[in-house]
Amino acid sequence: MQEPVFFNQINIDLPLENIYKRLGYKSGITMLSKAQQEEIEKTINDALPLIKLCGCALIEPVQKNKEVISIGSISMESRLLISLLKESDEILLCAATAGEKIIKEIKKCGKDDLARAVILDAAASEMTDACFEWIINYYNRQLLRKFKRLTDKRISCGFSDFSIENQKKIYELLKLKKIGINITRQFMLVPEKSATAVLGVVNL
Repeated sequence: MQEPVFFNQINIDLPLENIYKRLGYKSGITMLSKAQQEEIEKTINDALPLIKLCGCALIEPVQKNKEVISIGSISMESRLLISLLKESDEILLCAATAGEKIIKEIKKCGKDDLARAVILDAAASEMTDACFEWIINYYNRQLLRKFKRLTDKRISCGFSDFSIENQKKIYELLKLKKIGINITRQFMLVPEKSATAVLGVVNL
């Protein structure tokens, strides 16, 4: 089993359009006054220094047997996962987090400033998602040299029959404690705005 690759500081472009979409705004349909737009973007800018994007990833050979896949001695049962990996002999496990400072700020807003909390939450969510895209693009560049690429789709624990309990297995494989992520007894990652994902590696 290889060691995960850790990315302790990931810098990405601000996904402003996606943040607005998460907030429910639709271009050409939702109308905002200049003052409203300025307030939203001020809050988004407030979020940026509180978000520390980190991630890690690991590519490992995978064995498949009916509805079970095995990574070394660790097994996961899922028809969805088998479908994702139908053309893959290797799997990419990855994780991303926005860190704990932004979560503390969101909680500090509470019910007293719900609008600010919602904007901060949207910014953290979209930044974390963009972090995954950064990791995927990084590995696709590496894999291209071997005439391989990652699958277009990625899945996460808790979706369809890919049980949330698999989160613990991925957590341990990726050694997520090293980037400040913990896991609860209910297999939820802490801090919030932390997530894991799985992709397959396929030949070009």
